[in-house]
Amino acid sequence: MSDTRTKILDVAEDLVQTVGVNAMSYKHISEAVGIRKASIHHHFPKKEDLVDELLKRCQTTYGENYRAIVNEDGTAPEKLRKLAGVFEQGLLQNKLCLVGSISTDKNTLPAHSCDILKDSIKMTVSIFATVFSQGREDNSLRISGTDEEAAYTFLSFLVGTQIVARSHGGDDMFNKAAEIMIKALEC
Repeated sequence: MSDTRTKILDVAEDLVQTVGVNAMSYKHISEAVGIRKASIHHHFPKKEDLVDELLKRCQTTYGENYRAIVNEDGTAPEKLRKLAGVFEQGLLQNKLCLVGSISTDKNTLPAHSCDILKDSIKMTVSIFATVFSQGREDNSLRISGTDEEAAYTFLSFLVGTQIVARSHGGDDMFNKAAEIMIKALEC
């Protein structure tokens, strides 16, 4: 991937996480990267092309990060706390989860972008489900429903709590809420 393309994606990701897809513009990106808008259009002819690439990159980078947490040694509750820590780090930087931020603008995205968004969520749920499976097997977590349903609920909780905490309560309230949720799941 070219250096300019990477810079465009980095700036676009930051903007989507801080102001949202619809508030992000090629003008914002061109000013931050120091290139003309035409150069951005060369790499990403339409905004939806940029959003699609951001989602695909997110699947790779965050997917690897989540997998590393899930595959390391430790108890299921410890892993849930580490997964929550990823969302806390975003909050500390005043950034929302990329998938969560893009989800808020879903109704303005084309169908193919929505499909990539759904795939990103499914992939994350699948990774998180591994922790719930571990917790079910070693009796460290109380789970109703399937591992995937528990993982979906936990992901939704993290995204929603991050959004609310950014507006009210900050990382302190996020951490308290995450700890309450995890303790409620622990056996």
